[in-house]
Amino acid sequence: MPRFTPTTQRSELRRASLLLALSLAATFASAADVAEATAREQRTAECVAALEIKSEDLAHQVKAGQAEQRVLLQSTLDAAAAFIGQAYMQGDRDQERLENLKNSALQGQKTLTSSELVARQTGCAQEGARLLSQADVISRFVLSRLAARQMKRLLGD
Repeated sequence: MPRFTPTTQRSELRRASLLLALSLAATFASAADVAEATAREQRTAECVAALEIKSEDLAHQVKAGQAEQRVLLQSTLDAAAAFIGQAYMQGDRDQERLENLKNSALQGQKTLTSSELVARQTGCAQEGARLLSQADVISRFVLSRLAARQMKRLLGD
């Protein structure tokens, strides 16, 4: 049985305090990352989040038998992939930070009215389609593969 002396108790207390301080610092650092997002990063996160919600809704419709929604689902996933590809090409490779930005955008969308969310989704889908049309052939191939994987994941194919 370990014997605790006042010295070991102090060192254990210091260690626990240090762990608490490190966990708080990590929490605040991730919040600071979201707060320090550039306008482009914020727009990308908002669009990826908006298109993710639209994709999930469309996937539910396809699974419920509305096969005609599959084409719209594919174009929505393509648009989201275009935003992700653009972010990657511009050097945004910290997945944890990007995930935090997207999650923050998802939370922010909860305050939007349904018409505001639809307007955002429509605008983001159009912007994503434009980004995709401007991509080179290799990038379009990679992005279409990303969208196809998302389609399989959403539909369980």
